[in-house]
Amino acid sequence: MKLKRLGIYATILAGTAAFLWGAKEAARLQPAPVDWHTVVVREPVPEPILRAHLDARGPELTRSRAWDPSPSRVAAFAVEPKGELVVFGLRTGNSVASLHISSGVASAAWVSDRLMLILTGGGQLETYDVWNHVMRPIAWLHPPAGMAWQAMAWSGYTNDLYVLFSGPWSNEVYYFDTNEHMYVESLANLSIRQAYDAATALTLYLVDAQHRLWADRGGLLRPLASRVALIRGAGNTVYCAELNGGGEAVAVRSFDGRTWTTLCRLPSPVPASSLVIDHAGHVYIVNRRFIEDASGRVVLAPQGAFFLASQSADAVLVVRANTYGVVMD
Repeated sequence: MKLKRLGIYATILAGTAAFLWGAKEAARLQPAPVDWHTVVVREPVPEPILRAHLDARGPELTRSRAWDPSPSRVAAFAVEPKGELVVFGLRTGNSVASLHISSGVASAAWVSDRLMLILTGGGQLETYDVWNHVMRPIAWLHPPAGMAWQAMAWSGYTNDLYVLFSGPWSNEVYYFDTNEHMYVESLANLSIRQAYDAATALTLYLVDAQHRLWADRGGLLRPLASRVALIRGAGNTVYCAELNGGGEAVAVRSFDGRTWTTLCRLPSPVPASSLVIDHAGHVYIVNRRFIEDASGRVVLAPQGAFFLASQSADAVLVVRANTYGVVMD
């Protein structure tokens, strides 16, 4: 009897084990339930490409050292790599004048739509009438040994002109008044790098090698700011980049002779040389491939073309070989 009971129990246990094994195998073969979630993948909006009409043909600007439009934007000059000066119609590209000097052009600036100031590589200061192709010498400049030309500041209202040479620890300033009388002086022991002469405020703004901004008025030199770079001047206002510890621009501020105003904080640090400010006071970051505004909006150059900012940091061309168009002014 006991053996019979043990057989029954064994049979029950074996059946239970088989059932559990079968249930386990069935569960293993059946996939686990999946919770599905809808995920929306958004591709970034492509940056727009500037649609510019490159309908003007002029000099090859790809390798130009500098270019700048005339006050009324009827013409522009370009300084070629070897110092040749080329003047062309800004809207048409038609050649207006070309200037070949054995020592090359070190610096050029517009006085009016037809008259330019030229500083040659040999230190001769001259005016150049681009329409009549007439040069008139003003003075030979002979800075001390070890000094190099750094800046030229000109006020079209007061007819004051400053040509500044600078060395590691000093400077030499050639000042020409309304009657073109020349005075030679130095401004403390500053190693000057940038300069702007206010239109009517009789103030010369200077930036030295330590990125300090100074104002010289009537021989009185006073500091205005530190860790800045001069972007451009307009009227009696100077526009400066505020620099971080690495020497890159992080903000743009303006000074009108009395008050500082912060125009914008930049999306990210950039070289101060890449900043351009138009006549409405808007700030742009100009790269060869793109233009970015202060809010971070970007427009790309057309394929095979690049952007070229002006010497005075107030205009931009889009250039493809010897064709171009004005895209910002």
